[in-house]
Amino acid sequence: MMQSQQQQQQDPCESERKLRNDCDLSRGYCPHPKFATCWMDYPFGELSFEDFFNNATFSQEETFYSYGLNGERSNVAIDSSVHFYMGRCYTVRPLMDMKRVSKSVGYSLMLEHNIFTSVSDVDLASGAGWHIFLHDKRENFTEINMKGSGRVEYVFAGINEQIEIKLQSQYFSNVETHKETCSRKEGYSDIKCGEICIWQDLSDESDCSGPWMHDMNLEPCNDSDSMRNLIKNYKEVYESDDDYECNCMSPCESRIFTTYIQSRKPFYQPEPRTLLYIYYTTKLISMIEERPSYDTTQFIADVGGSLGFLLGLSVLGIIGILEHLTLFFCGDCIRRLQLKNEEKNISKSPEDGESQTSVETLDINDVYTVEKAQLGKY
Repeated sequence: MMQSQQQQQQDPCESERKLRNDCDLSRGYCPHPKFATCWMDYPFGELSFEDFFNNATFSQEETFYSYGLNGERSNVAIDSSVHFYMGRCYTVRPLMDMKRVSKSVGYSLMLEHNIFTSVSDVDLASGAGWHIFLHDKRENFTEINMKGSGRVEYVFAGINEQIEIKLQSQYFSNVETHKETCSRKEGYSDIKCGEICIWQDLSDESDCSGPWMHDMNLEPCNDSDSMRNLIKNYKEVYESDDDYECNCMSPCESRIFTTYIQSRKPFYQPEPRTLLYIYYTTKLISMIEERPSYDTTQFIADVGGSLGFLLGLSVLGIIGILEHLTLFFCGDCIRRLQLKNEEKNISKSPEDGESQTSVETLDINDVYTVEKAQLGKY
């Protein structure tokens, strides 16, 4: 969530927490960094972009008057990121799973707006407020791809307003195919991947990076011309409705939130504050799981059923056919292998071979027929 740009354009010279006077840097004509006047007299090399943007936006203590989940601050973690058009964004993530659903156990946030109060007749508070984006806790805010993403809900909350937001969620599980791959990596964000892709292309084209382009390999722009050229190219991408070509996989599992405004009413406070309640009213979650309508198992089952119906075959019959085909085509090879094994066994056991051969035998007539002359008398 972040303060609306209406506030940033009111009086850029009122913040007392600058490292140096921004009015001197821009001569008082810098309503937003997208304008060239902000960079004409910028002291490149003396004042870092990180310090400039950090001191030109509001800290967490200046933004959150109170916050909590189930009434406790320790149940949430808040981190921030700086963006070129939208300024500083604070992301609130839960640190625990809630087992009940009601307004009392949901998020409760009281935001304090730092709008400049004027004594003129112009109502500066009109249109000022907070941009609230609701998305999966694994995602991070990116100002380029958020507007084209179907997984992000947006709510605008004005100052001096109390809003109750009811949440419903849908869970999607996609199937990874050869043509359409997806990522199951923990913490993977295709929106963040697309943003880094755009940053890298723009940095390579301008040969330098901007202060909102984190973790880029190129050095920050060090003169007014290179910075203005980078901003011009970034503006074209930001305002374009065309999809940027990036090789980023979609997540295999994603969660989409649907918001319903339960109530929106005035919130009377001496200071310009906004009170938000964000909570579930039911434990029911719609789960949509993608599955292949016709897979390999179904194909094999259909083929087997068709063959059995048309040919009257069974599993045992198919095994018998395969056995006969094997003997028909490989019978000679099998017999040669059997004979070879028998000869090998015989050569290894000579005693057994000798025991199987018989000596030459005599005819029984030769054994018992004796000449009469040789018989003795008695």
